Amino acid sequence: MYALAANDGGIQYLSGYSEPGPLALEIAEIPQLDGFGLLFRAGDILIVDLRDPKDICCTIRISMTGSLVGEQISVEDSCRGLDVDDDVAACALLELRDSGNNIMMDDSCMAIDGADNPRSMKSRVICSWSWEPDAMRGQPRLIFCLDDGEFHILEFNWDTEGLKVLPERVHRGLPCKPLLWMDRGMIAGFVEMGDGMILHLEHGRLVHRSTVQNVGPILDLAIADYHGEKQDQLFSCCGMCPEGSLRVIRNGVNVEKLLRTEPIYQGVTGLWTLRMKRTDTYHSFLVLAFVEETRILSVGLSFNDISDAVGFQPEVCTLACGLIADGLLVQIHSKGVKLCLPTSHAHPEGAALTSPVCVDWYPDVTISVGAVGHDVVAVATSNPCCLYILRVRPLSSLQYELYETQHVQLQYEVSCISIPEEDSRLRTSCSAFGGDFRKREGNNSAAEVDVRMFAVIGTHKPSVEVISLEPDEAFRLLSIGSISVNNALGAPVSGCIPENVRFVASERFYILAGLRNGMLLRFESGTSKDQYLPGSFYKESFAPSLSALLQLVAIRHIGITPVGLVPLHDSANSDIIVLSDRSWLLYASRHSLAYSSISFLPASHVTPVSSVDCPSGLLFVAENCLHLVEMVHGKRLNAQKFSVGGTPRKVLYHSDSRTLLVMRTGLTGASCSSDIVQIDPNNGILLSRFKCELGETAKCIQIAKIGSEQVLIVGTSKSTDRPMMPNGEAESIKGRLIVLSLDTLGSPHECSSFIPTSNLSSSSHTGSFPEIVGYANEDFSSNSMCSSPDDICYNQIQFEQIAGHLRSLTHVTFTGAVLAVYPYLDRYVLAAAGNTLSVFGFVNENPHRMKKYAVSRTRFTITCLKTYGSQIAAGDCRDGVLFCSYHENLRKLELIYADPAQRLVGDVVLLDCETAVVSDRRGSISVLSCPGLEGTL
Repeated sequence: MYALAANDGGIQYLSGYSEPGPLALEIAEIPQLDGFGLLFRAGDILIVDLRDPKDICCTIRISMTGSLVGEQISVEDSCRGLDVDDDVAACALLELRDSGNNIMMDDSCMAIDGADNPRSMKSRVICSWSWEPDAMRGQPRLIFCLDDGEFHILEFNWDTEGLKVLPERVHRGLPCKPLLWMDRGMIAGFVEMGDGMILHLEHGRLVHRSTVQNVGPILDLAIADYHGEKQDQLFSCCGMCPEGSLRVIRNGVNVEKLLRTEPIYQGVTGLWTLRMKRTDTYHSFLVLAFVEETRILSVGLSFNDISDAVGFQPEVCTLACGLIADGLLVQIHSKGVKLCLPTSHAHPEGAALTSPVCVDWYPDVTISVGAVGHDVVAVATSNPCCLYILRVRPLSSLQYELYETQHVQLQYEVSCISIPEEDSRLRTSCSAFGGDFRKREGNNSAAEVDVRMFAVIGTHKPSVEVISLEPDEAFRLLSIGSISVNNALGAPVSGCIPENVRFVASERFYILAGLRNGMLLRFESGTSKDQYLPGSFYKESFAPSLSALLQLVAIRHIGITPVGLVPLHDSANSDIIVLSDRSWLLYASRHSLAYSSISFLPASHVTPVSSVDCPSGLLFVAENCLHLVEMVHGKRLNAQKFSVGGTPRKVLYHSDSRTLLVMRTGLTGASCSSDIVQIDPNNGILLSRFKCELGETAKCIQIAKIGSEQVLIVGTSKSTDRPMMPNGEAESIKGRLIVLSLDTLGSPHECSSFIPTSNLSSSSHTGSFPEIVGYANEDFSSNSMCSSPDDICYNQIQFEQIAGHLRSLTHVTFTGAVLAVYPYLDRYVLAAAGNTLSVFGFVNENPHRMKKYAVSRTRFTITCLKTYGSQIAAGDCRDGVLFCSYHENLRKLELIYADPAQRLVGDVVLLDCETAVVSDRRGSISVLSCPGLEGTL
């Protein structure tokens, strides 16, 4: 204990305390308890009485060293210590040195370039702690985290008997280095080489609330335009074992958070915003559907409940709703369809009545799905599988009739229905989407043309079908796209059923289908470029045409939950929000499927909302709350995480199969500690794998082409020790150069639960309509006035779905670990083992017959290799970059240039034959030019 001397302002020694034990790490005072402090040591905590600065004593000792993982920590009284003298100080210095050495030996998490040794749990050390900010007076509480991932809370109480400590274990997880106890019981913890977390203290236990992404350290990355859509993605190896992960980093859409409600919206099954008239600029109603309830809120400065004034049936779950005509709203539920005319209390332009005008229509069976369009309602039932078309007509002032005009019995159950928002019968050539999608081939005039009203349905066949909704015609199948199920992997057929479908009008019309297994499909028609729609879509066409078949042109794996499609605007060319276990913004006018991730929480429902104060808002349902956000200009990076169960060291993008090749180390399995895996970047499925031998660790990988065959060259070390000595010389260990075949790699499509079918058989033409049994007769209407009255990840690499194994073609054993490999001149392979650089070729371009052509040696270990044309750049760990060239006629490697300075090379890139960019282990980047032999920092 020291004090500030009053006379000269110097530091004055007062007293000291010492107790035999481990290394002392930190000291802190106890808030609200003046004169008491905590001394954190490796394995225990001492509560020190500092009220008398000249007589320091330890009152309580909290031991953690001897406890097993998971046991409660022990609290015991401690004896008074002795004053510090020279002998005690000397002993303390020795303990400091020994304990420090032990900690440095155990702390291997930062040894990124070394071997993967699991962290030792011999001593339980407190790695972070934080005090409760709003603790009760006289009862401060401390939360701390041990290096084995246990979280404990210490509660301090002061009474007549003195200070008491009540310990409690509240959580077990990953060890957090920084820890912060925030207001309202929220605790933030950050893992050194993994994702952080937000925890909440509830009933004496910590509950995980959310994750704070941490992509560091990034050990390797690959960039690729994954689908050829000019949307580059980064595939990065992040973190260390056990928190190693593969991250897919994309450009994202940023949102501005405007409003969040209390978490009172549990069990939301549907969310819609409605206008009072089609020409209205802003929305008027927000419809919330729950499992057994429907509520309607007004859209404005505040969301007020106006359910009674609108007229929707409140005690049912709404399946769909919409504006069928100006001032008329429709609610679809399992029992029937309800037409409502809201009162002026719900909207200023509503009916001047005390209660809304309502008309009901009830079928004989239960309704499963439905949709509302302009002057039309479509509903489907499941048992039997029928499709009904309803329309509305006025009878008198404020009196309307909801009647059935058509129905048909289907062969397959309907899973979803979508009616294009715009009136698709009559349009001129100057449409909002750049060219009238209703203009016929060869018609260059601005005359209006007749296109059938239609709807898009998804069926349990499974298929996507376009049907006619013309009131004067019987049901007609205009177009169909089938989804052929492949059960080779035992995937359930129910996963391929469309969950949501939507018609999109852009340069070419297409149909989007979101499936229940998280897949997104794009169907297009086989029409010519001059004809926007197939001939069957026009009213004067009656004969079925093969061009009416929809072709599957793009497939994407959006997530793992059913896919929802929500347009941003009421137009056929609107961009679309795609919902699965995360949110995406799909650009309707782009070719194929182009989308960006939305920087927001995983949400179950979303709807656009437009008001005076927020004209371009979005309303998400997430964490039982309503979130009002607005997409803003400016981009951000969003990352998708796949845990890999080890340390991912290297990643390569294989363009032919559109998959990733990942080199992993630090595996805990008994069969191997390192391997090479092929991963589908869409969903994290492990497609194939190559296991290294027991005790062997993969060090480097590269893709090379030998003749017409692609191979993967792998360099390994057959020892867990470091590959080089501290002075840079190579260790005398063994290594291997392995050649793996890539021709047998399976593409992600081959492992999907369905396969595309562009050439459909004749049996597919009928779709869900085995025969036309419907009718078109307005006389047989069902007047409801005469009827009786009576609806969210981090992903894990899926090892159980391995489709095959990477096949080894040949291998060579070296004296020294193979730390670098690289293809050379499209017919050779370079390998660096220790301080040896070797050139290998393949006899008759046969990857099974590898032959060594030339060898060259350096003074120290070679850590990296790069080539540009015939130039070779080898990174010597001490002598810098060496420029070499291989003479094919002489079969000899020749040193051309040497680095002008010694440097600890980290990596090198050749910009051309004369320029190299070099990074070193001290954080510097140098540009080297061969002619001048000058390095510029």
